[in-house]
Amino acid sequence: MLYQVDREFKNQTIRIPVRVFGSARMVARAYHPRRQYTVYFDTAPIINGSDTFIIKIPKMPSAVLIDIYNERNGNVDNDGTFAIGKVTSAPIRQSFAISKIMNPNVESFAEFSDEFAELAGGLSAQNSVYISPDGKFRIDYKDTIRDEKGNELKTPARINAKSGLIEISKKYYRTFTVPGRKAINWHEFSHIWLNKNPADEIEADKNAIMIYLGTGNPTIEAYNVFLRVFNNTPSNINRKRYDELNNFIKNFNSIVNKQIKNQ
Repeated sequence: MLYQVDREFKNQTIRIPVRVFGSARMVARAYHPRRQYTVYFDTAPIINGSDTFIIKIPKMPSAVLIDIYNERNGNVDNDGTFAIGKVTSAPIRQSFAISKIMNPNVESFAEFSDEFAELAGGLSAQNSVYISPDGKFRIDYKDTIRDEKGNELKTPARINAKSGLIEISKKYYRTFTVPGRKAINWHEFSHIWLNKNPADEIEADKNAIMIYLGTGNPTIEAYNVFLRVFNNTPSNINRKRYDELNNFIKNFNSIVNKQIKNQ
């Protein structure tokens, strides 16, 4: 079933109640009506009875299309295995605003990162260079990222510790949702501009998630993108990163509240 939801709020939460007659894996996918490879939400949980899809889209476009269907039956009309309730919208409740973070680089990168994540599906790669309006940040958008010997790497992105230049692989990045791309961008940014230890992957994960969730992005897409990255390059460190990340996300609200009290 296909739904169109129009923008009512700059940062919009869309709630879609679903009632399944029995049990089914239900697909929910929200995407831009005109831009290819511009997906805002993509999940497929098993629902027993009733549940609600909560789709958060910071910087909501004028409208999004949402597909909801029983995976077993495919995306067909008049599927009697489930029913959709009233679709509603509300403003996203953000834990904090980017402008409140006392680091001028964060606000500058946020605008650049968000725009790149939104448009990346249609942008040219082939070693194209994208620079932030203030000239502080640069992304080299490549078809793939390669090492010094020309071997293709499985990483979707990396940052040069000396120059701060970010390389992004379109091969992987294009397949991520828009919020997933933002999470990856913030991870790379954190290595240089937020980490106490620039080489610490777990510290970069946590700094990225703090900004990503704090500014109203969907939790499920953070899990999805990092799991894809970790599964693509399985290792003991990536298993540890997932455990740390999972614990951080689950305790996010209490971590934020503690930081606010200590300010």
